[in-house]
Amino acid sequence: MIKYLGSKRTLLPDIEQAIQGLGEVRSVIDLFSGTSRVGHHLKKCGYQVFSNDINTYAFQIANCYVVCDKEDHNDIPDIIAHMNSIEGKEGYFTETFCKKSQFFQPKNGAKVDAVRAWIEEQEFGVEKKAILLIALMEAADRVDSTCGIQMAYLKKWAPRAYNELSIRIPELLPRSIYGKSSATQMDAQLAAKQLSADVPVGILLSGGID
Repeated sequence: MIKYLGSKRTLLPDIEQAIQGLGEVRSVIDLFSGTSRVGHHLKKCGYQVFSNDINTYAFQIANCYVVCDKEDHNDIPDIIAHMNSIEGKEGYFTETFCKKSQFFQPKNGAKVDAVRAWIEEQEFGVEKKAILLIALMEAADRVDSTCGIQMAYLKKWAPRAYNELSIRIPELLPRSIYGKSSATQMDAQLAAKQLSADVPVGILLSGGID
């Protein structure tokens, strides 16, 4: 997953155990979903998850990993295969992040530009578009030339930056037996008033997740 300050990855078993210790729990709220590591894990455990984060990128990640149900998107492998076949074409991303700065090799920047433009040209629904955007985001993250979570680009290219950008299928999960999960993009205080679930995980676990 993308580099992110405040990772809860190593805490996932403890979070899961704590929720299981509360008795019968069907739904959970994550008020600060970040990269949806916690929400994705809890959905995998079978819970209905309500994710919230005021950041747009986090909202899209939650749409992909929490809201989308695997059984509703059987065409994703074919779409991803097509995205990988698209020829690169330089645009804003290449100019900004490859030429004016050195976050990515220009060949990969051009690929990002072309695929991003193709996604916008299609008439995909909210969920499918989120899946494809996150697949592209994660592909770019695997070939960047940055220094850890601070995301400062390096003076010399990182070895991974020479790799070809390759888009993979995100790990989508089946729908919970308790109902479809959801994602909102609100201030946490407002979300806490409007959302209702058995366990408000986000109140205890503020911050992003990797």
